[in-house]
Amino acid sequence: MALLENVRVVLVGPQEPMNVGAVARAMKNFGLSQLGLVMPEERVAQDLASRPNSNAYKLAVHAEDVLENLRVYQSLAEAVSGCVLVVGTTVRPRDLHTGPVVFPREAASQVVRFTQQGSVALVFGREMYGLSNEELDLSHLVVRIPTAPEQKSLNLAQAVLLCCYEIFLAADGPAPPPEEAVAGQDALMGLFQDLEAYVLETGFTDENRHPYAKRRLRKILHKALLTPGEVQLLRGLLHQSRWYAAHKPK
Repeated sequence: MALLENVRVVLVGPQEPMNVGAVARAMKNFGLSQLGLVMPEERVAQDLASRPNSNAYKLAVHAEDVLENLRVYQSLAEAVSGCVLVVGTTVRPRDLHTGPVVFPREAASQVVRFTQQGSVALVFGREMYGLSNEELDLSHLVVRIPTAPEQKSLNLAQAVLLCCYEIFLAADGPAPPPEEAVAGQDALMGLFQDLEAYVLETGFTDENRHPYAKRRLRKILHKALLTPGEVQLLRGLLHQSRWYAAHKPK
């Protein structure tokens, strides 16, 4: 259960104070304590500061410490910086994800494995429309919670509770074998930026097709779960090929 200390729940653009409080309670139910808010709406910030009249605190029964210790970030990239695994969530079908789409139980087993290496981020989007494609691009895995077709969407706190429950169950047993060390989010972003510039420079794609190519390439690399050494190797290959193209004999 000590591994749960490395799980970070991140809410992007939360709009309802009561949802933030209910999320804190759900986290506490299942042993999670790290909560981050990315650019919360003003009413959320004002509510959290209005204690003892805060609606968030009223919903966070016995989980007030989770709210007291939450962190606020200016971007999702900042919130997941340094994480060894980022798990995004979505209810909407997407034509293209940068990470494989899994159910919560499968994601939970991966989360517990990677908490042995460092922080893991579990990212949830806005109440009205979830995460944008650009925000999902930061995810190694994408979680979809199966629901009845008559009512596909879940309340934010319900979705968090289901995912935390599965992680709690996955952590309640013999420690899984550790994964090979994987590159952190900062190292991966450096590789992505190099590669995305490279495919434009070499004419592999153009500005119009670049967003599609970018997501396809990120998806391939997320599947690989690259180690720090592999990231350095690939970046070195890109840099050397750039140098060769500029300096090779005519």
